[in-house]
Amino acid sequence: MIDGSTSLAGIQKGMTSMRQQAHTVATENAGSRESMGAQVGMIASQNQIEASVKTLQAEDRMIGSLLDVRA
Repeated sequence: MIDGSTSLAGIQKGMTSMRQQAHTVATENAGSRESMGAQVGMIASQNQIEASVKTLQAEDRMIGSLLDVRA
C-alpha cells in the first residue's frame, strides 16, 4: 500500500538528527572532533531528508498514475 508514512518518518528522523547535529556544532569549539563529526552528520541527515522527499514524490506520482488509470 502506498501511504507515504515511511517517507514522512524518514524526513522526521532526518530533521531530528539535523537539529541534534546543529546543536553540537553550535556548542562545541570550532575544529574539534565533535564539531567536525557533527558537520559530517549534518550532511548525512541532509542526504536522508532529500532521499525521503524523493521517495514521497515518487509515491505521489504513482498515486496520481493509479487515479488516472481508474478514471
